[in-house]
Amino acid sequence: MAADRPGKRRRKGSGTTGQGGEVVLRQRTDPRSERRFEPKASLELGLTMLGMSVAALLAGAGVYGQWFRGEDAGAHPAATYLLLGALLLGAAVGLFGQWSMKSLRVGDAGVGIESGPGEIERIGWHDVTGLLLTETALTVQGSGTAIAIPLRSHLPAAARVLAEARVRIPARAADIKEGALPPPDDAAGEVRSLEPPQVAGLRCKATDKLIAFEADARLCGRCGEHYHKEGVPQRCLTCEAPLR
Repeated sequence: MAADRPGKRRRKGSGTTGQGGEVVLRQRTDPRSERRFEPKASLELGLTMLGMSVAALLAGAGVYGQWFRGEDAGAHPAATYLLLGALLLGAAVGLFGQWSMKSLRVGDAGVGIESGPGEIERIGWHDVTGLLLTETALTVQGSGTAIAIPLRSHLPAAARVLAEARVRIPARAADIKEGALPPPDDAAGEVRSLEPPQVAGLRCKATDKLIAFEADARLCGRCGEHYHKEGVPQRCLTCEAPLR
């Protein structure tokens, strides 16, 4: 079985497919990589910053006009309106403004979004339940979670996600028309290496057998589905890629 003899696997291209289109069964220690995409500054972010700046100016002018003009001058008639405008504008920006633009990861581990320093929320390709493309975003849907990729600030990442999804999980991207997004730019994104996945304690997709030891795990080279080395099917049960 190919899974038991990793030293004789043949690789072609990126290492996920062998000769004749056969998908190579990976071990967890095989090299993996992904691309990191920085967000592009968007109009929404600019309007958010502009709105907060205007609100701060209104608040400053209102405070000065209400309390700091001097005892003889008294409060300015417009001070109350300035303070009210600052409050309303600040509240609107706080509720509807775009405050953060997060970096995205796309590669062998699936689609990830950087939620904080050193924290990445991921949806593996084998966990993707669907893709939804609208005029503003490409949404990767998983079981109980989703990652929305705004097209205005992350078009290169969205194009990469859709292109890889068509190869890795074609059934999940079948409802999106060809040419809906531009082809991915091979120069876009910073290529980074991935750590080996944590697979001990998971169960084989085909047999439900517990993967007690890391060395017993085998991964589909296309979607990353997990299998026990003794239960690898002829085809991946998730993406239907040939594994033997």
